[in-house]
Amino acid sequence: MPETDVVTDAPLGPTNSTLVGSAALALGILLAFAEAVFLLLTGKDLVDAIWPHAVRSLDWTMTLRTMPSLALTLFLVSATLAWSLKKTVDKHPSIQRNVHFGLNLAIGLMLGLIALHIVMDVFYLRGAFLLLPTMMGWVLGCLLLARAGAPTWRTLDSAAFSWPRFIHLLGVFFAAWLVMPGIPAVIGLAPSPPEAPALGYGSTPGPYSTMQYQSPYTMPEEVVSVQGPLEDDVTFSVYVTLPVLPTDSPVTHVPLAILLHGFGYPDVNAYQAWITHLAAKGMAVAFLQYPSDIRPEGHETHNEIDENGMSNFLQHVYRDIALRAALNHLDSVLLSPERSPEFDDHLGHVVVDPATLWVGGHSLGAAYTFLVLDEALGNGWGNHALVVALEAPASRPVQDALQPDLSSLPNETLVQIAVAQDDMSVGVCPGAFHQQQFAALPTQRNQLIEVQSDKYGFPRLVASHYLQTDPAHDTLADWSFYRRVDAQADFLVAKARNDTFTADWAFQYLTDEVMLANMGSWSDGTPVLPLLIHHDALDKAAFSSCE
Repeated sequence: MPETDVVTDAPLGPTNSTLVGSAALALGILLAFAEAVFLLLTGKDLVDAIWPHAVRSLDWTMTLRTMPSLALTLFLVSATLAWSLKKTVDKHPSIQRNVHFGLNLAIGLMLGLIALHIVMDVFYLRGAFLLLPTMMGWVLGCLLLARAGAPTWRTLDSAAFSWPRFIHLLGVFFAAWLVMPGIPAVIGLAPSPPEAPALGYGSTPGPYSTMQYQSPYTMPEEVVSVQGPLEDDVTFSVYVTLPVLPTDSPVTHVPLAILLHGFGYPDVNAYQAWITHLAAKGMAVAFLQYPSDIRPEGHETHNEIDENGMSNFLQHVYRDIALRAALNHLDSVLLSPERSPEFDDHLGHVVVDPATLWVGGHSLGAAYTFLVLDEALGNGWGNHALVVALEAPASRPVQDALQPDLSSLPNETLVQIAVAQDDMSVGVCPGAFHQQQFAALPTQRNQLIEVQSDKYGFPRLVASHYLQTDPAHDTLADWSFYRRVDAQADFLVAKARNDTFTADWAFQYLTDEVMLANMGSWSDGTPVLPLLIHHDALDKAAFSSCE
């Protein structure tokens, strides 16, 4: 029997090398998890340990989804290399052992990466990534074919059955299972989502260009004393972004916007698109950094409770202190008559007027919007017009001392609370409970907006927790989020200028449920699943599990 046939009939290598091959496979799997294990050993929690891999996965996904031709190229290159390697080993049996060791190592690495992806998909991604598992499945299949050739149905014949052949067959079928969902996208048959709006709300930010300034603030000593080391590289600041107004502009006042980031995410660069859409309409935007790594005495043994949209974390108290310090700093450097020279030079005669106010945030920042709102209303800010924007909100503090006084909300208040259907971080319930805090407002001014996932075509539109951040900025964000941001800013800027026509149009846009809910259409004409607008979410069957 020719040597090439011997290799084909023993797909996982000779018996005496099975142990070595298994060791290489196990080593490859360990390599896939090595970074996460190392970070866990250095004190990171599970989320932080997986985060670098998640970011790389997102980067690869964004690259592949914008360049399906790249995926097709990688398909062809991988298949060609696998075929060439198999032929080379068949012709030169002397290198078989070393090559098979390397292939086993690569197969193990790919299996480990696929396992990481499946875990992330179950607990976070919810099918958002399509071409990445397709690519990994294809590479796995190529490695298996290079290692042991194409499986045959003799594998299931009792006379020829062997466990190595059976496992090889399962591996190939598993790889095919990963590949198949992405084939329509790779060959261009899957419908594509709508482009970002070319004009109007949700299009390119404008009409003004913007400029951003960093202004560090002094962290109160009681907060410094309980800070952990994870944010030692952060200079906690208020980042102020201002519109660049023409020198002959008649504008004398611009509204104020206050934006809060999510837990462990004090990165202003992750929120630049949000900031720019607000500021480019003619608002002064203050991005407030606050510490996430807070370790007060007793926090490790504290009985943490998170229910009914509220939580009792000890850290809330200290972050509240930090946020109020940041607000005092903002008042001093931007809002007072003796504002900082850099802002004075930029604004000239223009005044930043907090009487017209936008306040909101993402995730934990959305929850802490209540803290900022309490301070702002107490200062008399927002008494002319107010927009409250809670995006993917987490649970707010339950402590009595941290409850907001919302009795002075102005008549011109609009609340929009957005929750994502596949939010695997905080879910939809906190937002539903937060809506009850604004129950005194007229119905149309108190909205809970549910963003639906739509996996009809490619790229899939998945409403995740990070929809509002720059790394996850996609078509779904353009239609479900940035259109609203532009309209919110337009409403407040018009209110500040007493432009009733523009203010009325923006308000109608934000409250007309047909116009607001429309999400455009897939390339084959199928409508994208619309936004769902709820005025009393807890009264809806979809939120019955929140009670």
